Amino acid sequence: MRLAPLRLTVRIDRVYTLVMDDEDFDGLLDDYLDGDFAPNYEMVDVEIVWVRGNPDVGADHIAAHDVTEEEVEEVLLEVPPDVEAKRHPDYPDRTIFWGATRAGRWLFVACEDWSEGDHRYLKPITAFEPDEGRDYWEQQ
Repeated sequence: MRLAPLRLTVRIDRVYTLVMDDEDFDGLLDDYLDGDFAPNYEMVDVEIVWVRGNPDVGADHIAAHDVTEEEVEEVLLEVPPDVEAKRHPDYPDRTIFWGATRAGRWLFVACEDWSEGDHRYLKPITAFEPDEGRDYWEQQ
């Protein structure tokens, strides 16, 4: 099945238009997984706020799940082949993310999410690779 070309327009202070077919997308996916990456322009004004020294939340808690800070930042700040975000159903001040790292690990990431002026802040609370995979994300 041949899909129609994807047209993506991102606006910051300039407009960039990218038209790609399946072959172009596959090439970008390979580049991403090989370590070449691009910033996620929707996250330009986002600052990651790490909590350290607390085993219940933040960097230490995430490390206990064998996930690094770098992997969390890859999911949150880079343009992966697929990343999804939505508000946490039980905690309205949190956003949850489902996305891939450069190494291809699919992670669930939960962050406190707030804005001050034009600046957005994300404080990672937890991150892990669920045994249920995408089913876990869809249940949230």
